[in-house]
Amino acid sequence: MFSGRVDGELVVRGATIYDGTGGEPFAADVLVGADGRIAEVSERVSAPGAEVVDGADLALAPGFVDLHSHSDLYSAVPAAGVAGEPDVPVGDAPKLLQGCTTQTFGQDGISAAPVDDDHLDDMASLLAGLDGTIPPEAWRWRSFGEYLSVLRSVSATRAVGLVGHSTIRRKVMGYEARPARPDELDEMRSVLAAALDEGASGLSSGLVYVPAAYSDTEELVALCEVAASRHKPFFVHVRSESDLVEEATDEVLEVAARTGCHLHYSHIKTAGPANWHRADALVRKIAAARSEKVAVSADIHPYTAGSTTANVLLPPWLFEGGGVAAVLARLGDPSVRARVRAQLLGDTTSWDNWYSFSAGWPGLMVASASDRRVVGRSFADVIRAAGVDDLESEAAFDVVIDLLVRERLAVSLVSFNNVEENVARFLAEPYCSVGSDAVVNPGGHPHPRLYGTFPRVLGRFSRDLHAVSLPEAVAKMTGRAAAVVGLGGRLGEIRVGLPADLVLFDPASVADRATFESPRLPPVGIEAVFVGGRRVVAAGRLSADGGVIPPAGPPPLPDGS
Repeated sequence: MFSGRVDGELVVRGATIYDGTGGEPFAADVLVGADGRIAEVSERVSAPGAEVVDGADLALAPGFVDLHSHSDLYSAVPAAGVAGEPDVPVGDAPKLLQGCTTQTFGQDGISAAPVDDDHLDDMASLLAGLDGTIPPEAWRWRSFGEYLSVLRSVSATRAVGLVGHSTIRRKVMGYEARPARPDELDEMRSVLAAALDEGASGLSSGLVYVPAAYSDTEELVALCEVAASRHKPFFVHVRSESDLVEEATDEVLEVAARTGCHLHYSHIKTAGPANWHRADALVRKIAAARSEKVAVSADIHPYTAGSTTANVLLPPWLFEGGGVAAVLARLGDPSVRARVRAQLLGDTTSWDNWYSFSAGWPGLMVASASDRRVVGRSFADVIRAAGVDDLESEAAFDVVIDLLVRERLAVSLVSFNNVEENVARFLAEPYCSVGSDAVVNPGGHPHPRLYGTFPRVLGRFSRDLHAVSLPEAVAKMTGRAAAVVGLGGRLGEIRVGLPADLVLFDPASVADRATFESPRLPPVGIEAVFVGGRRVVAAGRLSADGGVIPPAGPPPLPDGS
């Protein structure tokens, strides 16, 4: 059953309604019932005794749906408690402040489940640079169903989970750098089917991350057949976002065409100045596929820099056979380091070379590490601070590799690789929604998209750049996003009977304030946020009766319960 409860009725009075469908906005009152659902949308609601929220000169939209979250672990553990702030999981607070009430976890092929006792340490290492770390005792799950249950019992946002290709492959094959045998494919398909049957909303893959990077197209087809049989989407970080981005796009479009699986193209981009001109080619390819009735959607974040685990700086062969432990052992060999340096300096096609398309060490920033001295600084600055001036020298690369080894690869980075014109170009496409792709980095120096994604779309890209109209921007972040993960008609619209997940904002002032220098500044113009009728943000700050923001509970079932 739907778990949201409020103490009584509530009316948002006189707001301009952007209902999540992309239709024209209209002025109306919205009544939220005591069950946490929308009870009435009309020109004038009469509800004596109801709490009234003044919506004059403000916009009311459905709560935003983050189609690409990396709060997988930090939304699954209770808040540690911050003096003067309501208790809420650290993975949820930045999202609620910007109006996001639903998050999609398990991205890039690396999901927190399924996992078994024997491989928990390795799984934790695999996730560390992308989804962070939590104490071993906080891993209160092993199966995918158990993970969802834990997540939904804690998170203050609605949780949608994808099961990861790398997680499945590692469970079945470890870090074997070869095509899967038929029996291994069968086992992977079985693991995938079990996770989908336990509640996973789709399959994800990150074809630049090991061990999914070792897979071939036929393996993707075999897995997507299972997802398609259950009408679940395939989220994918393609094999190359840079020099071979067109070929990588062809591969996943082929998989979708062959299997009938809904393809969702994660954080679509063409990375690096040498590839910015390829954006139109991607748009044409997707348009052609959609004209042939191939189901394709995408998401994008509204920034010119990305963020991920620093593992992407290491060629996939380093992980063969042993994962993180193998990498750490191999990097002790000077000849291995020399080979890594040579590939980073000159190889842009055998794997997606983040060093190259970020224009080297100056274009890469340390976002998280246990060594606080390096956090928030470019790798170039870290190298120079070590007394090395030649950024392409062996000594420079040793500084970076030594850092990765000391941190046991648990390092996140920010990569400056995109251009705003292309962000606007993709955002304008009708199939493109929004994802924060934000690594949480508690205590670190996160990407500003952790706090700014959705207000930045509303402010800079809609109001200031006119890249997309406000009704379209809202629809992309609500109803259309919900439909991608099978929640169309159940979340993401202002409609009678649906959960009252709502955001009240000022279209004239809404904006992101987080920057790369000060990434934790909350946005402005988000006046109130409601989850299941409960107010969780008021006047731009977290808000809770009794000091605790309760769990949101699961998304509603297809029958509306």
